[in-house]
Formats: sequence, C-alpha cells, structure tokens
Amino acid sequence: MKNTRNWLTILILPLIFLSNSALAEFDNNRSAVCKKSAGDTIEVFSGENPFKQDADVSRTGDQCSEIPDAYRINIFKFGTCKTDPFTSNDFSSCSYFMDSTTSVPHTIVGVGAPTKLAVTGAIPAGNYAYAFMILSNSLEVKHEQTYDTSMYSNPDGEGITQGTTCWSINYTTTYGGFDPTLRNNGTVLSTGIECGSSSDARADFTKEIFDSMGEGHPEAFVASDDDSFTLPSGDSMRAKLLQSDNVTTATGYANAERIFVRIAFAREKVVKEFSNIEVQFKLTDAVSVDSGWDPDNSRQYIVKMGADPFQMDIVVTP
Repeated sequence: MKNTRNWLTILILPLIFLSNSALAEFDNNRSAVCKKSAGDTIEVFSGENPFKQDADVSRTGDQCSEIPDAYRINIFKFGTCKTDPFTSNDFSSCSYFMDSTTSVPHTIVGVGAPTKLAVTGAIPAGNYAYAFMILSNSLEVKHEQTYDTSMYSNPDGEGITQGTTCWSINYTTTYGGFDPTLRNNGTVLSTGIECGSSSDARADFTKEIFDSMGEGHPEAFVASDDDSFTLPSGDSMRAKLLQSDNVTTATGYANAERIFVRIAFAREKVVKEFSNIEVQFKLTDAVSVDSGWDPDNSRQYIVKMGADPFQMDIVVTP
C-alpha cells in the first residue's frame, strides 16, 4: 500500500478528518467519485485501475469515494480556546463542549440534514480564536457497495469469495502501515471486505487506525504534521497524534492513540451569554472503497474501506 497524499490536503469547512485510504488516487488528486452504470452501481473496467472518474472519464483510479452507510468516531474532548493549544498541548484557555475520560461514540448516518452531537458542557461568553477536538485515532465506517462486474475478496484472509455486492466486515487496517502485524491487512491476501450476493450482505464497521499523519517514512514523521493547512474560509488547521493521556505527543505508532486537531479561526468566534451553540455533522463522500489487482490470476479484488472526509460545523446563534 502506498500513501499518495498528506493527511491535511483535502479538507473542507470547518473541521474534516480524512485518510489516504486509496492505494492510488485518480490522476492529479481530482475527485475520486466513480462512474456509475446505473443508480449506485459502480462501473468496472479492466486492469490495475478499474474505475473511471465520473467528472472526467479519461482519468482512471483504483478506488471510489462514496457516501458511507454509517461513519463512527469516538470523541474525548472538544471545545474552543482563547490561546493556541497546539504547540505545547496547553488547554488552560479552553472551554469544553465535551470533556470525557472515556470515549464518547458518535455515529453519523445518511445524507441531507446534518446529525447533531449531544454536548455535555457549555461555552462561557467570550471571544474564541481556536477550536479543537481530541478523538480516537481509530475511525470506523460501514458500507455496502454494488458493481456491474463480479469482484473478488478474501475476507480476513479466510478464503476467496466473489460477487457483485461487496460490504465492510469487522476488520482493522492502518493508515501508515507501521504495525508489522497489520501490514498485510487491506491487500489481496487479507481483505476487510466480503463480496458475494446482495442477499448475503451483512455490513459491519471496519476500522482504520491512524498510526501516522501521512507524511511518509521513516517513522520520524509519525508524531505530527508540521504544516498548517488553510481552509477555504481562511481558517487554518493543524493536527498531531497524542498518547492515551490526551496531552502527550505520540513518539511512534505504538503509543499513538488519539488525533488532536486544532483550528485557528480567521475571525474570532463571539459567544454571548444567551447564544445557542449547535454541533452538526454531515457525511460527504466519506468512505474510500479500494481495489487491488492480482496479476497472477488477473483478478480484481475489493480490499478495504477507509475513512475519508466528514464535515463538522459549530453553529453559534445569535
């Protein structure tokens, strides 16, 4: 597996988390929405890059970005800050929507209206220049996908199956591939997918662990992303991996347990005494359904589903 884009390179307003799940992106990192033969059925072509880009069929790739059936995150802390918490992991100026010693699961489902997060804290009146979230570095997706051609799978390495319907199974892959016990996961040798008939489909959540921030090898790049990414709003984002105490920066894949994301607002958020604050989540094309080519047998596998972007917004009224 190879990672071809940085963890922070395809973000949308105002907080988005994404993985580089694809084995290879569409050319020039353009939209990875695939051409459909009918409805939600993906059209399959031949070779190592069996899918064509819906927006430009001259571009081919080995993965498709779809809206998943469900997307689950596990949140520990979420709030706003008056000073930057990122450099020294200093949260002394922060107020919390959520502050928990155990993870709080939140499942995002469907399209259309955003799903809302039940918050346990309140933000005092004041001006806030930053927002942050600390969540588990294991993101989970559940999805079922149909193809116009029978695809192969080897679910959990337990035997080859095939069919035009493929679905996620209870499985774990990693983003950077540092853990040697999981390096074959999400390949033709062991897939996080099962393919078969639609009547047999039983989709389950599959996990993708972020053991790096996507800057590549060696493991010196595992702990944090040194760059700041500017969002279309003018806000800027940084992210790093933390250890399980929610404060200490990770030093390698073995102690990376959390993702810490910080947003620096282009304009401070003004919270008044009687402001209503609502946290909303919405799914975009938030699952990357990845294929793998078996050259020895000329077979096209669906190998894994990875967690790609979801959208989150903080709405303050009035």
